[in-house]
Amino acid sequence: MQDNELLSMSKQEILAILADAEPVASLMPELAALAQDPAATLARPMAQRMLAAAERELAGLNEIPQTTYSLYREFRRRGERRGYEGPLFQKRAKMGLAALQVLLGKDEYLDTLQDYIWSICEETNWVMPAHEWVEIDLGAVMTGVSLAEVIVALEAKLEGEVASRARDEIERRLMAPYLAHYDRYGWYRAEMNWNGVCNAGMGIVFLLLESNPDRLARALELVLAGLDIFVAKGFEAGGSSNEGVGYWSYGLSHLIPFSEMLRLKTGGEVDILALPRMRDIATYPLRMMLSPGHYANFADCHPEVEFSPGLITRLAERTGVSALVNVLARPEEAAPDRAARFGSWRDLLWWDGARPETVAIADHLSEDVGVARLAATAPDGTLVVLAAKAGHNGENHNQNDVGTLILHAGGETFLCDPGPGLYSRSYFSAQRYENIFANSFGHSVPAVGGELQATGAERRGQIVAVSSQGPEKRIEMEIAGAYAVPELDSLRRSLVLIAAGDEAGTMVLEDSLRFRGEGLAAEEALVTWLEASVAGPTARLRGQKHDLELRIEEPAGAEFALEVLQEASEANAKPVPLKRLTVRLPAAAQAKARIRARLVTK
Repeated sequence: MQDNELLSMSKQEILAILADAEPVASLMPELAALAQDPAATLARPMAQRMLAAAERELAGLNEIPQTTYSLYREFRRRGERRGYEGPLFQKRAKMGLAALQVLLGKDEYLDTLQDYIWSICEETNWVMPAHEWVEIDLGAVMTGVSLAEVIVALEAKLEGEVASRARDEIERRLMAPYLAHYDRYGWYRAEMNWNGVCNAGMGIVFLLLESNPDRLARALELVLAGLDIFVAKGFEAGGSSNEGVGYWSYGLSHLIPFSEMLRLKTGGEVDILALPRMRDIATYPLRMMLSPGHYANFADCHPEVEFSPGLITRLAERTGVSALVNVLARPEEAAPDRAARFGSWRDLLWWDGARPETVAIADHLSEDVGVARLAATAPDGTLVVLAAKAGHNGENHNQNDVGTLILHAGGETFLCDPGPGLYSRSYFSAQRYENIFANSFGHSVPAVGGELQATGAERRGQIVAVSSQGPEKRIEMEIAGAYAVPELDSLRRSLVLIAAGDEAGTMVLEDSLRFRGEGLAAEEALVTWLEASVAGPTARLRGQKHDLELRIEEPAGAEFALEVLQEASEANAKPVPLKRLTVRLPAAAQAKARIRARLVTK
């Protein structure tokens, strides 16, 4: 059997399976059980924690966020996304919160829920302003999925005209256009998260709302054909995502529930999560974890990721990757369980509320994305984790970051990947690499001959070797290919993490540059969010529990310079400024820089 055989099905094959299909109510069986006996769910301690977190939001539930014309047009006028997307997402979250109250028997929230449904149906466009060029986008599909689940679960309580209006709008805005010209949408065959969100989301909508078997079979044929590409090519050979952990989670956010609904609808004959490929995909966030709640955030991802416990639990169960539940472990400073909204019913019913108390972080090489992770324990017992990336500069949500590194210790990140720039029109345009959060200036990589790294899939690095044995663990990379500098023959980056003795947990970075001819000057750079100070050949980064002391060991006489990127950080809505520590290397046919980074307990 081919890996993705279950995703390559004709309309006729699907019709044959659907002849004995389960009714719509059986596609969310736990939800139906919850509606019949909410007290049983409410008695669970985990439900009480989640509902308590939601309690503070109920006071303002009657205030429907306004998605106005002027806010909608901010993107066209100024390239600004936040003004409209903020109330857009708030409105849907608050609708879900009201729906959950009704589901749990609190009918006093029924009119509020219906007001939210009606308000969303009244919106001129469900497509987010940044995506106005496409008829169906992420926002439109997510809206359709949310409305479909609410009206199917609560149709017996909703006014007929409210449920009918929602069905009509979903048909007009999503179902009919998808069937008529799915092939107009670039996301339909995309090898990235849009495919998973939109195609699987459309699958959920059709499974819940479509009563015509012939039309449903055609829709599922299209959905499965699109998802075949997502599962096969939206992830690398070993199941990694070059978009990062956050987009891994987002891309699967509709695929997991769609797969479960389809498995129930077809009596187990079509089971996407049972594909061997899904097992590889499910291991990815474990390979990127630095500590509970913290991940190597290469590309446009944030360093802290919060997963849906329900979806993670179900993915772990269905793929057999039981260790995946380790991503539900949380840092000490984590907030209480997230507020329960309607979309989190799967957290209430698919998850038992347990979170791992400890997680082991081991050495790992993810060859398919060129990411290596090493771990060592410092003398005071602190776990130090080093992650480094080769990859290339033409990835999805790409940043020019070949050779960059992250140094994380005791739940704190000392040397960071800066994460995404502010999502705006310019950030997703030809101007993207003018932004320091996307170009290599904002990453811990050298500039060579005054040049930053170049853009494109041909601009790549290679992990030459990874060694986890002995007292010194090592990552060796060749990253010269990331630079459009003809004179540069080689840029070999060596990262050593000392794993034994008094220096355990210390990192040593060594870059060796070789040029044709007389050579060019270069500038080493290390970036951090922490407060930093420099004094000649030493620098100090101040964390909460530890400091990181950096010392230049080569070239002799070199000194650190510190640049605080205040303006750029404010322009990208960062709460604190990014700092850049640099070391100048004079022009030479061969040059070397070596910097030692030692953890210091406060």
